Amino acid sequence: MGSRLQNSLIASAGISILYALYGSRLRSLVLANTPERLGEWRRGLQDCLGISRTDFGTNRGVMLFEAPEPLVQRADRLVENGLLPLIIVDESEDKISLSLLQFPLWLAFAPDPANPLPEYDF
Repeated sequence: MGSRLQNSLIASAGISILYALYGSRLRSLVLANTPERLGEWRRGLQDCLGISRTDFGTNRGVMLFEAPEPLVQRADRLVENGLLPLIIVDESEDKISLSLLQFPLWLAFAPDPANPLPEYDF
């Protein structure tokens, strides 16, 4: 969408709509590759949804992850418990793990082509 604020607004709108449809079964899982980005997501979702810091955590409505593997494990457990995970992927993720695609609800943001993210050598 061009900015992180806009991405937070779009994700919040999606969470609100899905929460109206599925109620307390919905769990939002955010994937971003740095703690700074996760902090931005937390602040943005708090502002947009009117939730508090206590709404974030392993058994709460919103969970934050730096890597796809633990996110997939948590989403699997949620499905086993009859809950519905919504996976939100930050624009900083340059590759999507195929294991994320097994879940029916996900929203992935792509970087702005006019302002590409810096490339890193690993």
